[in-house]
Formats: sequence, structure tokens, C-alpha cells
Amino acid sequence: MSSHAKVTTKILKYLNDCYENGLELDIESLNANRLDISDRQYYQTLNMLSDDGYIKGIEFLDVIANHPITLS
Repeated sequence: MSSHAKVTTKILKYLNDCYENGLELDIESLNANRLDISDRQYYQTLNMLSDDGYIKGIEFLDVIANHPITLS
């Protein structure tokens, strides 16, 4: 499992590279499998980045008993 700092750096670097080169984001490039982390760690990392203001425009959903809950 990758450390939080490494995963955060990979995500922010990818977003920065897209921004600086005028590229559209490819969400498949940011999935948990490609980052070699669990889905839970992926969700928590994106949620922390959003809470800390590093990324925006992401809507988080928790699905419990098939009832989605919007977190942001």
C-alpha cells in the first residue's frame, strides 16, 4: 500500500500536468487500481484533498443499503 503523501503527490501531479498542458482529465487515470491503492484509500485521499481545498468539483457519495448520500 502506498503512503498518503505519495498518492496525494501522484494525484496533484497528474492534475497539474493536465492543467499546464491544456489536456482534459481522464478519470480512468486516477482510479485506485492505477494508483495501486485500495478503493477506501482512494476515496479518503480525494475527500481530504477536497476538504483541504486542493481540488474541487468532486461530489462524494456514500452508498449504504443502496441509498446514496451526497457529502459535498
